[in-house]
Amino acid sequence: MSNPPEIPEMPELLATSDTRGPDFICIGAQKGGTRWLFDQLDHHPQFWMPPIKELHYFDRSNRFLKKAGPLYQRASASLAEANRRRERAYERRLEAVDVEWLAARIWLHGRPIDFDRYARLFNPRSNRLAGDICPPYAIIPDERAKAIRERFPAARIVYLVREPIARFWSQYCMLLRRNERADPAGIEQVRSFATSGNGLRHSSIREVVARWRTSEDDDRFRVFFFDDLKTDPVSLRSRILAFLGADADRESGGLATDFNRKKEQAKVEMTDEVRDYLIPLFADEIRGAADTLGGPALEWPGKYGL
Repeated sequence: MSNPPEIPEMPELLATSDTRGPDFICIGAQKGGTRWLFDQLDHHPQFWMPPIKELHYFDRSNRFLKKAGPLYQRASASLAEANRRRERAYERRLEAVDVEWLAARIWLHGRPIDFDRYARLFNPRSNRLAGDICPPYAIIPDERAKAIRERFPAARIVYLVREPIARFWSQYCMLLRRNERADPAGIEQVRSFATSGNGLRHSSIREVVARWRTSEDDDRFRVFFFDDLKTDPVSLRSRILAFLGADADRESGGLATDFNRKKEQAKVEMTDEVRDYLIPLFADEIRGAADTLGGPALEWPGKYGL
């Protein structure tokens, strides 16, 4: 990764008085439909969303720089040219405040967590709703999730869950696209990812719920299902927007409700050997999630004869 752009002075956005923070935080799941949700909200007139999908503020990752750095440089050089590229990618047009936002987020990188400065990242919203969608938040330390809930008690927490084996495999395929392998579906590679990567943690639904939900009657925490995105995206969108306090009858610009910018991405077929390895690995989680969540999760055990 190239060095991030130099932002020598703290951008004015981070010195504003409003420290209300995000109206909502989506904590995943990774490969659970969060890109779909971001697109739907980013084009909805009642929302202001950051110019990049994932802030990576609370997981302390530098992955946001891969997009934020080049986008900041392009937009600083020519906002018009940056917007031409974004329009071709079905992304909303940037304004001057978005360029300042990118500078602010880059400036914050590497500095200690500061809740007030983080909160100011959402001040471009004006009278709209604003939020942070970042799947790695699902697996941040428990005490950090607790601190976030305490600092932003009004923020609604959205958790889009996906059947654990399917979610794990989708994440594995994503990593394969980034790093080509000679035998992509080989059992040894899958086993290595399962034992050394974070694929198991991202599929540990009950741990994530326990980490982020303050109590069983926490009405600011809501689970939604990737299953519904596949079968009835209109209903899923409506329910999420209602939870966030927005009007589901208003369209997301010209974006179709089932818009999926990732549908053409190549996927690797799971072999029987890999399937037989993964089923016992996730059996307890699949059964436990069905008992805990109900709804579409009740169908998960039957997919694997559990």
